[in-house]
Amino acid sequence: MVFCSAIGRIFNKKLLIAMLFCISLYGYADNDPGGIIRQLPAKDLSALLLNKSDEPLGDFQSLTIPLKRAGRLFLIEARIDDQVGNLIFDTGASGLVLNRTYFRKYATTTRSGGSGITGSFDKVLRIVVKRIDISELYYEDVAADIADLGHIEDRRGVKILGLFGINMIDNFEVVFDANNNELQLTRIDKQGNRLISGQPELKFDFLQKLETRNNILLVKGTIGDKTLNFCLDTGAETNVISSSVSKKVLSTIQINRRSNLGGASSRSVEVLSGTMREFESGSHQFGSMETIITNLDAMSEAYGCSIDGMLGYDFWQKGVFCFNFGKNEFRFSIWKGDKK
Repeated sequence: MVFCSAIGRIFNKKLLIAMLFCISLYGYADNDPGGIIRQLPAKDLSALLLNKSDEPLGDFQSLTIPLKRAGRLFLIEARIDDQVGNLIFDTGASGLVLNRTYFRKYATTTRSGGSGITGSFDKVLRIVVKRIDISELYYEDVAADIADLGHIEDRRGVKILGLFGINMIDNFEVVFDANNNELQLTRIDKQGNRLISGQPELKFDFLQKLETRNNILLVKGTIGDKTLNFCLDTGAETNVISSSVSKKVLSTIQINRRSNLGGASSRSVEVLSGTMREFESGSHQFGSMETIITNLDAMSEAYGCSIDGMLGYDFWQKGVFCFNFGKNEFRFSIWKGDKK
């Protein structure tokens, strides 16, 4: 079992920039996008970092991006500088994380490591790519973390350029339709209103408050009579429940087996696998979903808030989901015939 859990998700952006100010960085020449050309003087470091962005560009108001699948992962076709391949759509990642295999020649800077579900990382390398193209959407001068993602690539048999995180699309209203393999992006203003003219607001059956903490997405969910904090993670191949939740919550999960869980760190941990049947969110009972039980204390500490679980592949298969970051809303409709 592979669980795609990103390394860059836990850092506050302002803290990250401050940390990067204190370390050396190398620059690029136009004719050598991946090479180490020169070391930048310290006085130029701050200005260079502040010019790097994940601002989405492109001449469109609304865009539908087709998704591919590799097992339980959702993939976006992309071109990054001279590399063509796939990015994993991962709302559990704060920004862009790239596979060291294809970006090893880029100049790097180092910051302290992060934490994922399978453990912590001693350090994280940082690069800047010149351009990312995804259909009509593109980005220029984007900072990215570098990680060894070869174990995910090997198990799925496809070229994985990296992880496409939530900061890359937080200027949009995002509609994720897993069953039809589509990701719809619509530009919004700061209040979350759609900028496209003549198109009515989308209607959904259920509404939840969306909370953002340290660039992760949280919603409330209920199991039994207990209200819990869940991270929304499209890169998770299964749901997760923390082993530290109450015994009453754990007793609702039918345990089937023990298994090993792999993540972005290439390490693995033993977990319990089972079926969660009593999860409710937005007044909807979601029915049976595959779930693992493991310790999430390290992730909770890194996030700075209690994480009781993560919602992954089985959750997203239940319907169509909408993130609106301007309105802090998470809306969804459930497919007819879905078992409650």
